Amino acid sequence: MEINAQSIKKMLHDDGIDMVGIAAAAKLICAQPPRPATALMPTARSVIVMAVAHSMGAVCSPHIKLWTRNKMQTSRLLDSVSEKLSRLLERNGYLTLPVSADKPVEIHKINPDTGKKFPHTKVIGHLSLKHAAVSAGMGQIGRSNLLLTERFGPHQRLGCIITEAELEPDSFRDLKLCVKCKNCETSCPVGALKDGRYDVDPCFNYWTYGFDRLPPRKLREIPGYIKMLMRHWKSRDVLIEYGQTMITDVDFCIECMKACPVGSEWKRIRPSTTKI
Repeated sequence: MEINAQSIKKMLHDDGIDMVGIAAAAKLICAQPPRPATALMPTARSVIVMAVAHSMGAVCSPHIKLWTRNKMQTSRLLDSVSEKLSRLLERNGYLTLPVSADKPVEIHKINPDTGKKFPHTKVIGHLSLKHAAVSAGMGQIGRSNLLLTERFGPHQRLGCIITEAELEPDSFRDLKLCVKCKNCETSCPVGALKDGRYDVDPCFNYWTYGFDRLPPRKLREIPGYIKMLMRHWKSRDVLIEYGQTMITDVDFCIECMKACPVGSEWKRIRPSTTKI
């Protein structure tokens, strides 16, 4: 197989990947704090970004754990295909690094920039896959802080490969997929999306545990937090759920994804209750 952008995209599509984009490693758009691909591989020339769509049936299911399972399966497909392509590229003489679609990630209690403790623990990926996808012309980051693509809206999982192979990059596209709509903001149960801004702490806390209050930082916040915990304890076994979450990465919220109307692939099959 000849190593070029066209042959690699064909191989990935044949293996079940729905979308592929390629960006030049040196020109990759970075999140904040910046984490360039060349920090992971100084000799990197290209970043291959892959996307696999979620099941719309799983997105719209009343049982979010079914969506969690679908998310896990898309991650496994991405990681499996990444390993396959990485081995092929290295057999052809190109140092290559697959970046997982899911965990592990870095977990920080201390801000590496200031040395001060974060109010809440931060989880940071080794490379921002959504920014890499934007760099590769695949989509844009919406109000929801999720990657939006023309075909699937926010409903895809991402993976990528960093490689020394110099591949023809795709052009950056200034898409206008998220302009006036504020459905994600109005649907957020904890107000993490407001006026075009994204507050990661309440989002992460609710998405991970289903808690609509952050751990108290002031004495006056303690009674409300305890009341919330007691309310949860009456109907949930939080300790058992926590164990399941650690094992299978259960999510508790995808309301911003459900509310987003973007995605041409879903026009025919999106349930009428979710159509905008």
